[in-house]
Formats: sequence, C-alpha cells, structure tokens
Amino acid sequence: MDSTVARQSVDPGDGRRSAPGDERRRACRSGHDGPVRARPTWFGPGERPLFGWMHLPPDASARGIAVLCPPLGREGANALWAIQTVCDQLAGSGIAAFRFSYAGTGDSAGSFDQPDRLVAWLASIDEAVAFARRCTTGPVVLVGLRMGALLAGRAIDQGVEVDALVQWDPYASGRDFLRQEQTLLAAGYGAQQIGDGSVTGPAFTFAPTTATQLSELVLEPCRSTVALPTLVLARRGARKVAQAQGTFGGRPADWVEIDGQPELLDVPPDMTTLPMTAIEALTKWTAHVVDGPEVPVSFRPVGSVTVERLADGRSITEEAVWLGPHRLFGVATEPARDGSPASSPDPDDQDATTRPTLVLLTAGALDHTGPGRMWVELARHFARDGFRTVRVDFDGIGETFGRPGLVRNSPGAPEILDDVVDLAGALGDPDGTDLVYIGLSSGGYHAIEAGLRLHLRGVCAINPGLTGWMPERNHGPIDPRRRAYKPMASPFTRLAVQHRRLARTLWRGVLTVAVGASPRASLAGLDRQGTPLLLIASESDAEQFERSVFWSIRDRRRRRRDMFDFVVVPGDDHSLYTVDAQNDAYPVLKRWIRTHFGAGPPTA
Repeated sequence: MDSTVARQSVDPGDGRRSAPGDERRRACRSGHDGPVRARPTWFGPGERPLFGWMHLPPDASARGIAVLCPPLGREGANALWAIQTVCDQLAGSGIAAFRFSYAGTGDSAGSFDQPDRLVAWLASIDEAVAFARRCTTGPVVLVGLRMGALLAGRAIDQGVEVDALVQWDPYASGRDFLRQEQTLLAAGYGAQQIGDGSVTGPAFTFAPTTATQLSELVLEPCRSTVALPTLVLARRGARKVAQAQGTFGGRPADWVEIDGQPELLDVPPDMTTLPMTAIEALTKWTAHVVDGPEVPVSFRPVGSVTVERLADGRSITEEAVWLGPHRLFGVATEPARDGSPASSPDPDDQDATTRPTLVLLTAGALDHTGPGRMWVELARHFARDGFRTVRVDFDGIGETFGRPGLVRNSPGAPEILDDVVDLAGALGDPDGTDLVYIGLSSGGYHAIEAGLRLHLRGVCAINPGLTGWMPERNHGPIDPRRRAYKPMASPFTRLAVQHRRLARTLWRGVLTVAVGASPRASLAGLDRQGTPLLLIASESDAEQFERSVFWSIRDRRRRRRDMFDFVVVPGDDHSLYTVDAQNDAYPVLKRWIRTHFGAGPPTA
C-alpha cells in the first residue's frame, strides 16, 4: 500500500471516532468550497452533449490545461476520487484541469451499450481537447487512466493535437482489460458471458463491435511526427506493462513505477484509498512540462442541455443542481416540449401536474450515475414516461464535498440521515408528499429511513441493508436517528463470529416473539406513514425479511390496500452487477412506477 495515503487526513472536529480505514479516506479536499473551483458543464455537439468538470486555479488564470480521460467500466467509479484530487492539485499548481465523461458514460448523452463505442469515445476525447483549447491558449496535457491511457494514445494517433501525454497505470492491451472484466464477473458473481460476442464485466456490457475494437488497443508510443513528452506511470509488478517499455525505444518517455493502484482500483468502492505518490508524481511532472506564463481561462459553464429528442416532438433535458445546506450535487432530468421550458406541463399529458418527482439516491459509494450507469438510464426512461427525476450524491460521495473532514466514500455515514430530509426541502417539498425515493443497497436503506421521517408519495427499496454494519457500531451506541436499522442483538452478533448458522437460527426464534426487532417492523412503519413500498430483494437479501405468522398477517392486509409489494428475484447479486439481476429487478421497478403513478404519452 502507498505509505503516504495514511497521512492525508483531516480531523472531523466532532469527536467521533473512525471506523477501520476511515483515516485514510478523510476528504482531504473540497473542490466546491476551497480555493480551487470545480464547476460542472456540458459541452460538445448539441445533438450529443458531453458532461465534464472544470477545475480552475484560485485566480482563474493558468499556465496550461490538463484533460483527463477516465477508465472504462467499473474502474471509473473507484477512480473518481483520485481523478478529482489530481485535478485539484493541478489547479492548485496553476494548471487548469478538465475531466469529462465519454459519450454514453457518466452524465453524457447516449447509451453505453450502443455499437462502435470506440469511435464515439475517441470523438469525445477530441471534443474535450477542443473545448480545453477554446478555454485557454496554454499547452494541453492529455492524461489517461487505465483504459483511458490507451484511448488517449489512440486519439493522438488519429490526429488529436496535444502538447504532452500522461499514461497513468495503463493496461498493456485492451484484450487484457476485457479478459479481466470477464474474470471478475465469473469469480465475483458466478455469471457467464452472454455468448453473442459482447463482453460483460461487473455492471457493464461492451457490445460485440466495441469489444473487438477495444481488444486491438495496445500500449505503445504515439505515432506523432513531433516528439511528444510522455510520462508512463506503470503499476509495480505489472509484467506485461513492463514488457511494453521496450517498444518505446528512443521516444522521449519518462517511465516511473508506482505503488498504491490496487488499493484504489482493486477493492470495493467504499474501501478506496488515494495513491498519493502517483498523484504527486503526475502533478510534479505536468507542472514541469507546462512551463509558461499564466493567462486568463475563458470558461462559462453550461448548466442545462437537451440530452435526447423524441420522435413525438418532446425532448429530455438535464440540469446540474446543488441541493440543501450541504450542497448535495445532483442532476435533474425532465421531459419538455421543444420550445417550452422543461418545467412547463405537456398540454397532451393530463396527469403531468400530479405526477411525483422520482429521487434516485446514492447506491453504496457509487456516484449519482448509479450501478452500471443505471440511474442515468432510468432517469431518461422515466422522463420519456413524463416524470421529473433527480439523481443525487450524498455528502462524501461522488461530486458532493459538503461537510469538511467527512470520511470519503462512507455510505453509512450518520450525516446522510439528515441529507435525506434536507433533500426534500431543497426540492421544494419539505414533507415529501410529491416525492418518490428510490434506492439500491444503502440507498434503499436511506429511502426507507426517509419514508419513516417524511410523508413520501412512495418508496422503492432494492436490496436495502437494514441489519448490517454501520460506522458507529465500532465505537459506541447506534445513532438514535436510525429508525429503520434493525441489527442482530449484541449477544447473538458475538456468537455469530464462530457459529453463524446457530446465531441466525436462535435470532430467528427471538424475532417470532420480539416482532418489533424485525426489519419488517421498519417496513410496517411506512404503512403508518401512508407510504406505499416496493421492496425488491435477491434471494440472499430477502433472508433478513424472514416471515413470521404475525408479519404474514400484516403483509396480507397491506397488499390488499396496495401499500406493499415484495418481489424476490433469483440469485445473490446484491449490487445488480449482472445482466440477469438487472433484467429481473429493473422491469419490476419500471412497472411499479407506471402502475402507481401513471405515465405520459407513449414514447415513440
């Protein structure tokens, strides 16, 4: 592990002790409220706008600009914090930084599973570099992480003009990347490939043509006519990458071995730590290469765009928003008639004014785009049905840096219990009567917590963890604000360390009598609030909701009043990272929304 990571910490200032590993994940910067300014924007062609973030030095003048190409697939979620940190450090050294999402990824327009994505992703790099050059006359440094490094090299070979290149922890080839995605899916989830030439990894599927194109990419020197200053930050122990060094020959490439990448990319998103030696090496090298006068950066962010035009004359618009006292970042998606404001109701849609706003909550430590970018796809799907949707990052996750010193990427942080309430007020509905909260994993848990504290129009919880670990359990009592949390009692928890099956059997017996200690008591609380609930659970996640005679009777009554739907989907995929789990769960969610809250004019 990178030994410098542990030193990047900020005292939370509230006397709260940290869970194991928390000190390494303190939010050591806040691009939204510190001297470095980070601002979101859409850019690129109007028919397929791309999304990005500009990080500016404090005085909005810079010696040059770095354009960052992110990884592909699941690694993009883990890498976000490190990319944000690199951008801030570059901006702090007088170099503007622009990070962006390729077409069909992140918040950019388009879909990930469309064919020939390589062409679109290379065009996205071209658009990002062109945008950067319009913002400043200084040198442009192209930085690519993992597969982003190979995409950056190919973009330069195809004519994208930059002044320097950084390839950060590159793969030796696209074939190696795709093989790793297949291995992770099989080993982690026991899932097989579709068999049509596509490649499926955790949460993402690369179309057959895209997989073929990616497999042809290799780590090699750029074939530019001008010697291009290049830095390769190679993962220590990556044998194939080390072998590629020989292909660079006499090209002017600085080759540096780095540590700390596995602790960033090869762990669950809520366990990432920053590889500070790599970040510092990248920042130092770039600052050395970009050596010139500071000039003002001309940057005017575009806060809203049309991301899709429908055949019936409607369109789908998206707007970057900041919500609540801690400035939770979100993206609002809504339908509009061309030429009309997005907030204007469609005259052909009689139910538009009574339809609720759907709020997609942070899932674990993933940002507001959701697992496999599904929150983006769902938001645009629901917009086609006439719904306004907001997808949001809780504090300490994704693009939200609200409370100084908050542990980064901690989806169980007690502060989120306040965020779910503040969110309703920020959306203009303090009681939540016209809001439906939708969440997966920790987001499902927080949706239920919100339903117990507000009067939501509905709650959709997918695999909510009502019995698992919470940060404060390591050092004290459970936060009293937690109403939905129903953990196993301490004596049984201690017994479960060595005798898990026995502890669960005994605890199950206790719950037949102590019905208030059951997670189903939390679900019944939503009924008392008058809030309909859709609960979707995998077979393993459904075990926490084991039925007793008491709750079976209560559940039947709630179903008769259309207040409770409980759907168990096959398998044990908690995060919905497999195609089968996605195909089982998401159609249930879509049907439930349409059935309970209606839909607008049919989509062409």
